[in-house]
Amino acid sequence: MSLFKRYSRRAAAVGVGVGLLVLGLEAPAFAAPTVSGVAPTSGPANCVVVLTGTGFKDVPQANQTLTFVGPATGAGDDIVVAAANWLRISATEIWAVAPAVVSGTTYTVTLTDPTGGTSTGTFAATTGAGGCAPTIASFAPGCGSAGNTVVITGTNLIGSDLAGAKVGFSPYTPAAVSGDPGMAAHTVPDVDEPTSLSVVVPTGAADGKIQVTTAVDTDPNTLGVQGAFSTTNFEVPPPDCAPVTTPTHARSITLSLRKHLVARGKVSSTEDPAFTDCVAGVPVRIQHRVSGHWKTVGKTTTSDTGAYKKSIKDKPGKYRAKAVKVALATGTTITDICLGARSRVVKN
Repeated sequence: MSLFKRYSRRAAAVGVGVGLLVLGLEAPAFAAPTVSGVAPTSGPANCVVVLTGTGFKDVPQANQTLTFVGPATGAGDDIVVAAANWLRISATEIWAVAPAVVSGTTYTVTLTDPTGGTSTGTFAATTGAGGCAPTIASFAPGCGSAGNTVVITGTNLIGSDLAGAKVGFSPYTPAAVSGDPGMAAHTVPDVDEPTSLSVVVPTGAADGKIQVTTAVDTDPNTLGVQGAFSTTNFEVPPPDCAPVTTPTHARSITLSLRKHLVARGKVSSTEDPAFTDCVAGVPVRIQHRVSGHWKTVGKTTTSDTGAYKKSIKDKPGKYRAKAVKVALATGTTITDICLGARSRVVKN
């Protein structure tokens, strides 16, 4: 699923400012956006970089320009990133696809809007992977059957389509080909991030290393500059591992909408005694009913007590909150499963 379908790409700030001017009131002042970090700091064209900074959502994206500014005087070697190739995740985070950068050139990545824009974040173009190759640090669980969910952690795990990287399980036949049975589907809802992927073990998976690619490889057994294998094998039963019955824990989630659509609520354990490990740090999705489907319009995480709060775009309609199903693990061993939960539907 494209991440463009999972995040709101516009902000209401400019509309509010124009409305205040019409009423003869002073519009709110916004500071120019600032890019303070780029990660990774090097790589080839089509590398996905994460920009950090401030003021990324003060105006609509249509009023902003993301540019890889070259070292030459003037704009002769500056490259503007197409609007479809960058995505505002929050007011402090952007995902962007590096354009046709020239190897050996260091660019300053700058976001500008009508108020200006500054940057101290740089990106060095390379012919090889540079710092852009994906890495797999760990995955959990280390053993499972078709249909089980596996969470992979690492770096550079988003592809040039701004969606989760392709994940293949042995025998890689080949994992780079869309629709191939060796390729793992990503979980629904899609919770992929640059540092983690959540995938479903495909039918026919065998013992072997997990493969991640962020670029199409012509040979499924030799990775291109943007690919990686895990250092340990994922195993399937039988006989390498026996299916384990993991305790499951039910939860509930509430949702209320405050003025200007501030979504609040709490995730709670419904067990007696309460299993509190399943309420802290829970990924929560705020969803809006659009054209007969639920669209995620906000993502947040609960506090240690299970509470959450998230501001979302002010649109009329039906809303609900979802607590994502998660697995608690010690190392590569799943110890508990926290079941997903949905709130009642709330109308704005």
